[in-house]
Amino acid sequence: MPLFTYVACYRGGTYSDQDAKGNFKGSAAVVIGRIPENALPSFSATLRKAAIEKTYRIEWQAIPNKTNLWRTSFELDGSEFAIYAVQTER
Repeated sequence: MPLFTYVACYRGGTYSDQDAKGNFKGSAAVVIGRIPENALPSFSATLRKAAIEKTYRIEWQAIPNKTNLWRTSFELDGSEFAIYAVQTER
């Protein structure tokens, strides 16, 4: 199973974590669920729940000219929440 590294960016803060699943889309919600409160500026349990729900409905885009790197983003409480997924192991 591939290992994916995730980097979440929100309100000027970043948080990273890793997870091994069949694909990066399935792991994104799991990783967001593990973000501790206040690990990102103003990130609360309520915003974590909203972010997890949005993760299931968003589209991911491959980063042009890069291998095994994807990005998605959505609005969360008036700010952009961006997630990068990097396949770090085959």
